[in-house]
Amino acid sequence: MAAGGLDEDDEITGINITPMVDIILVLLVIFMVTTTTINQIEGMEVDKPDAASGKNLGELPQSIVLVCRGEDEFAIDGEPVAGDSAEAVDSQIAAAIKARVAQNPELQGIVNCDTKAQVGAMVHLIDLLRENGVTKYAIATEPPPRAEG
Repeated sequence: MAAGGLDEDDEITGINITPMVDIILVLLVIFMVTTTTINQIEGMEVDKPDAASGKNLGELPQSIVLVCRGEDEFAIDGEPVAGDSAEAVDSQIAAAIKARVAQNPELQGIVNCDTKAQVGAMVHLIDLLRENGVTKYAIATEPPPRAEG
């Protein structure tokens, strides 16, 4: 027998925690990789202001307001956009956005659609904002009606 070895009848008094530490480190690496992967998923982030505490449009001087009413009726900062085709309207909106972004790179876009407008029109306006350099945008809402009583 070796002088420092264990006998078959000796008790094991020490706990080897190396395998447990190895497993914890592997799990840590897996969680770190998974977290970075989840954060890199491309999506359309929308800064939706709370309807009860939203800001007035007058309080946002560095913004461009895109309005869609009903079907195929668009306006930029209250000025109607006229065009023979959807492409002509899109090019006018894109040109206005580019001009405003050239003046102010921190421009915020506000999309204001009425209840008769299609969701596709709202998403299309957000796409136009993103394609033309606007990184911050919001969807305009109205405060909820007060309950009587």
